[in-house]
Amino acid sequence: MTASYREELILSHMPQVRVLARRLHRRCPQVELDDLISTGTIGFIHRIRGAMLDYLRHIDPLPRSVRRFQKQRDLLIAQFSTAGEILSEARIAQALGVSSRKYVMLLQMITAAEPISIFESTVAGS
Repeated sequence: MTASYREELILSHMPQVRVLARRLHRRCPQVELDDLISTGTIGFIHRIRGAMLDYLRHIDPLPRSVRRFQKQRDLLIAQFSTAGEILSEARIAQALGVSSRKYVMLLQMITAAEPISIFESTVAGS
């Protein structure tokens, strides 16, 4: 979603935000109307972002726990790479607090979920 499209979407829904804010303001006049409108707008923006994140989670073949493991592994490898140290897979598993068996299983899940390009694949005998 481009920034200009998002702005258009927000502006097109501002009348609804204002109507709801006025209704609430009548019930709670001690609260500033502008504060309700601002809060409603921010809530609307977060809901757009939330809907996009929900969609990404829906289409992701891996559970969040595996994605979290992947991020932690990548961060750990990057930290040690900048220090000039190369870690063995067993050391990475230990640092992440998982058994070697579980570590291999998680890596297999990540690899299986990665898209492959038909243009990068090689044909045996070529």
